[in-house]
Amino acid sequence: MSSSTATVFIQAAHTAQAAIPAASPTSTSPPIVEVARVASHLISIASTYILRGLSAIIRSIIVPLPFLYKPLLYLLGPVIVFAQVLLDIFIFTPYGITVTLARNVYPIYVFVGVACLCAGLIGYLARAVAAGLTYAIFSPRSRLPPKKRETTLERNYTQNGTPKTRLRKRVSIKEEQ
Repeated sequence: MSSSTATVFIQAAHTAQAAIPAASPTSTSPPIVEVARVASHLISIASTYILRGLSAIIRSIIVPLPFLYKPLLYLLGPVIVFAQVLLDIFIFTPYGITVTLARNVYPIYVFVGVACLCAGLIGYLARAVAAGLTYAIFSPRSRLPPKKRETTLERNYTQNGTPKTRLRKRVSIKEEQ
C-alpha cells in the first residue's frame, strides 16, 4: 500500500544519499603521524625508565647521609657558630640598621624632594613671567654686536692697510757702576 507520494519521497531520499559520497570507515593518515605516535610512545617509556633509574641511584647515595649528619654537625659546630656571629656583625646588623633608617627617613626624603621640584617649577614660571613682562614693556634689543674699540695702533693699520705713522717709544738704558 504505497502511495505515489511515498514512492517519490523514498526515491528522492535514495538519490540524495547516493549523491553525497560517504566517508570511508578506514581513513588513511599520513605516515608521519604514525611515526610521531610511535616516537612519542617510545620517548615516554624511555623517560620513565631513566627517571626510575636516576631516583634509585640518588636514593642509594643519600641514604647514608643522615648517619653522617649528626657527627658532621658536631665537628663543624664551632665553625658554624663563628660564621653566624660574623654574618650577624657584618651583614645582618648593618642591613637592619640601613633598612630601619631608610624606612624612617623616606617620608622626609619625599617631602624635601617634592618641595624642591615645586620650588624649581615656581622659579621657572616666575622667570618666564618676568621675561614676558620685560619683553612686553621694553622693546627688544637689537641683535647687532657692540662696536669694538680700536686702539691707536689698530686705527693706524686699518686705513688703507698700510701703517701711517708709528709712535716712537722712548727707551732709556742706565749703566750700573
